[in-house]
Amino acid sequence: MANQIRADLKKSGFVANEIKSVWTPQQSIEWLGFIWNLYNSTLEIPNKKFQGLKLCISALLEDASEYAGAGFTVGDNHIVHFMWDKEDRIKSSTWRELKAVKNILESLQLMLCGKLIKLYTDNQNVVKIVQKGSMKLDLQVIALDIFHICLNNNIVLEVEWIPRNENTCADALSKIFDFDDWGVSQNIFNFFNSLWGPFTCDTFADDRNKKLAVFFSNFFTPGTSGVDAFAYHWSKFNNWVVPPVNLITRAINHMQMCKAKGVLVVPKWKSAIFWPRIVDRFTDTYQKFVKDFREYKNPKTFFVAGSHDNSIFAKQPFNSHVLVLLVDFS
Repeated sequence: MANQIRADLKKSGFVANEIKSVWTPQQSIEWLGFIWNLYNSTLEIPNKKFQGLKLCISALLEDASEYAGAGFTVGDNHIVHFMWDKEDRIKSSTWRELKAVKNILESLQLMLCGKLIKLYTDNQNVVKIVQKGSMKLDLQVIALDIFHICLNNNIVLEVEWIPRNENTCADALSKIFDFDDWGVSQNIFNFFNSLWGPFTCDTFADDRNKKLAVFFSNFFTPGTSGVDAFAYHWSKFNNWVVPPVNLITRAINHMQMCKAKGVLVVPKWKSAIFWPRIVDRFTDTYQKFVKDFREYKNPKTFFVAGSHDNSIFAKQPFNSHVLVLLVDFS
């Protein structure tokens, strides 16, 4: 019968698609994206569709402590971390947990775009507020921010509560304290930006102390251009480089490897391990890659305090001199 139908179609002037056509009797066939099982009278989803579905689903876990908020994606472990400022710390725990959800989605929105997101939290209020909103204005504002992030990025968000003992990883991440989130004052940056700029990349920053739209951060954070500055090539930027003290030598080496240029801000600590990298110990002069410099003697308003109130960078005046070096390895 199949051959007769095939012949009749041909005689009628129809050209059958041989790739999509099946001319032998079948009890199971894939059609319109489903497997039609005529023997059992059932419809099944093909395995290849399940594989595609897995790619569209991401799981996130979040938590917030008194000092920081954090979260991560299950599987590929993209970590989001951000410190709270003094005003954030005095907010309710629900506010911080809800704000953490917003910041996590904002930080990862490019990779979450177009996906179904399962977000797990150990705060039951967060689940209700994301789903229904809140009568409290400050919480409702954040809930609307979450809604618009999802709407603009085609994200389907499902928030689910889990017990605290099942959220230990996110809890541990939220307790990481960033002792190096201090920065340079905006006035100081503006001066050097007009003197040796314009700068195009802030290589060590976060969403609170960044000086430029393009910046690299230690973890995923809202607006970041990339995680781990050393994973990127700095040669295409005029860099604003204010590294944590323990990363100064590595930052100089990376600039040399990339043949990069920019401004490097360091304390004038002659006994520090990075000092011979800047000053020739035999001639007591700056290395050749230092093209110009400015020195500040115990400046009062050079640095801006971060989360650590007792940091030496939070004290005014600063207890040593500060060097601003014009560096060029190009």
